[in-house]
Amino acid sequence: MDQLISNIRQFNRYYTKQLGLLQQHFFDTDYSLTDIRVLYEIDFNGQTTATGIREALQIDAGYLSRILRNFEKKGLILKHPLPEDGRSYYLQLTARGKKLMAGMNELSNEQIREMLKNLAPAQQEKIANSMSILRNLLKAPGSSPTLEDVVIRHGLQPGDIGDMIRLHGILYAQEYQYDLAFETYVTQTLYEFMQTYDPARDRVWLAHCYGELVGMIAIIGKGRGVAQLRWFLLRPEFRGMGLGKKLMSEAMAFCRQQNFRSVYLLTTHQQTTAGSMYAKAGFVKTASIPQRIWGQDLYEERYELKLR
Repeated sequence: MDQLISNIRQFNRYYTKQLGLLQQHFFDTDYSLTDIRVLYEIDFNGQTTATGIREALQIDAGYLSRILRNFEKKGLILKHPLPEDGRSYYLQLTARGKKLMAGMNELSNEQIREMLKNLAPAQQEKIANSMSILRNLLKAPGSSPTLEDVVIRHGLQPGDIGDMIRLHGILYAQEYQYDLAFETYVTQTLYEFMQTYDPARDRVWLAHCYGELVGMIAIIGKGRGVAQLRWFLLRPEFRGMGLGKKLMSEAMAFCRQQNFRSVYLLTTHQQTTAGSMYAKAGFVKTASIPQRIWGQDLYEERYELKLR
């Protein structure tokens, strides 16, 4: 923990210097960083109240009141009485205030562009993704990922198979206490798959968010109009947002496009959430066989779906 704290403080010292946050005035203007942050809150929200700004920035009420009075004197903001309470006001930027913020935003953007200009695109993307992950882990307002933040692609690339194995090993150990034999099993099945992988017949969909693999599903053509659904998995924090439904829809659309007669899958009785999704997609459980595998006493279950 001591080393962790030291590393974070070291980063904070670097970053505050990098962005010029220790300077009394922001970008050599008459305004401090706090002044600009208050203007940004008003600009970003379109209209807000002093209470909203105080809660968003955790700023002293008296200090904020002085800042707002100064802005009003300079013609940067307007105060409008709230219809439901004439003693309270909502705040808006004037044309002068909007012009000032447009200039500040462009200066900030240029500062970031200057920081990133010597980095490769992949490095730039890694920085942006890391900042999104950091905000999410620290539960910053509005930082929880949504379905719109998830990118789904198919077409395997170098490194994908390793990521698939890793996510299976970690999640199944965390959620079901499967041992290393399960990760070995996943490795073997993916190795066998890659020996005969045909993009015209087989497809793997990978879902990424902030540069990390968060979900997957695959359809493997088995010949004679039969396909197998495999490796359907989502990270827990990405369940319940519609990602699983979207992946399943992509997989079923591909099966119909390929004119498969039927699709089957193998799972265990422990995957109850996935099992309900299979049932909603039209799969029917056709077998349940007791097994002792991966350090667990399980029932291996088979589901099938007739497409035509």
